Amino acid sequence: MRPLIYTFVLANLLFFGWARWIDVPLAGHKSAAGAPLQLAPALAAGAVPAAAAPGGGDPGAGPGHCVSLGPLTDTVATAAVATALRARNLNPREHQGTAVMNDGYLVYVDHLDSAAARSRALKRLSSGGVRDAAALPDTNKVSAGLFSSKEGAEQRAAAVRAAGLAPIVDARTHTISAYWLNVQLAIDFPPPAVPALVAGLNLPSEPAWGNCGP
Repeated sequence: MRPLIYTFVLANLLFFGWARWIDVPLAGHKSAAGAPLQLAPALAAGAVPAAAAPGGGDPGAGPGHCVSLGPLTDTVATAAVATALRARNLNPREHQGTAVMNDGYLVYVDHLDSAAARSRALKRLSSGGVRDAAALPDTNKVSAGLFSSKEGAEQRAAAVRAAGLAPIVDARTHTISAYWLNVQLAIDFPPPAVPALVAGLNLPSEPAWGNCGP
């Protein structure tokens, strides 16, 4: 009889020790009784979390820098480029201002105070190979040509000097109302290539990326 009692007492002691020191839930892993296990949702293939996506989410949140694309000369082109930026997961913000547009470079000779002086200048230019020169009406100037690039204007100015005259290169400009698109980029993330953004748009000049203003 006594062995049976000793066996029963020993079994109770072993169960108490197992329940007290071994079968203890790990800290931080308690769950409500009967609650199913919850798995974290997986990202779709190729997806980038909003906080890590360049230009995604709040443009002012997190480290990064602001760049501005412009000038754009009309609302239609601005809307088209903004759509292209959104397709690249960027969030453009539009602002308006003024821009100076280049109309080319005029090469001319000034201070020709008489018709005879202008005629002599035209003969010199023609002899030097500048055959498209012309006197400008109601001025004391003779034009040696209008050029779209400064390089072309400087080449013509060199020909005018070779003819014994003093050329002036004048940049022709006008001011317009224009638009810029600001985007926030993650550090070291380059802005999209401009030709891809303006493909199919008939723009007078291609916009460029620059730093955002204050």
